[in-house]
Amino acid sequence: MTDKGDFIRPGKGGVDDAEDAEVIVHEYGHAIHHDRVPGYGTTIDAGAIGESFGDYFAVSTGTAAAHRYGWEVGAEEACPMDWDAVSYTAAPHCIRRFDRNLTLADRRNRVHFDGQIWSRALWEIRPGYVDAGLTTEDWDTTMIDAQFDFAADTSFGAAAEKIWAKAGERGDGTRDLIRARFAARGITF
Repeated sequence: MTDKGDFIRPGKGGVDDAEDAEVIVHEYGHAIHHDRVPGYGTTIDAGAIGESFGDYFAVSTGTAAAHRYGWEVGAEEACPMDWDAVSYTAAPHCIRRFDRNLTLADRRNRVHFDGQIWSRALWEIRPGYVDAGLTTEDWDTTMIDAQFDFAADTSFGAAAEKIWAKAGERGDGTRDLIRARFAARGITF
């Protein structure tokens, strides 16, 4: 993150944020965006996508590792950063959620809230990849690879279209799924 230094700064809210592995991976998600697209996040949509990607990436990597190694997971998958949120939210403790039925019509022009619209679409695409005979890692790779083509001020629609196009380049047969899940959130291209 050239504009903020090459290090991750976990916050101080709730418990010490560095105690929650999902917070660390979430912040690393921001570093990924800034590395791939210098100055990323200059609009509400781009900022919301950045917050959402950090949330999604934290849960996705943790869930994939848990399934791969047979680790028991007590937290809800759709509930990122539950350890950090334990001191300031009611149970279940979540900073945000992936399973809220939000669409663009619900936006509040706040990056953390609006990011839940984007993360719901990402989370809904994930099982579709498995249903198509692929893996959640295939989905994550497609989505992350598409981020190289994002603009610093990308909109929800433009970013969704980049992901859709990347799926086409990869030939994984999921473009209809991707378009449908984004459209269900009101994100069209």
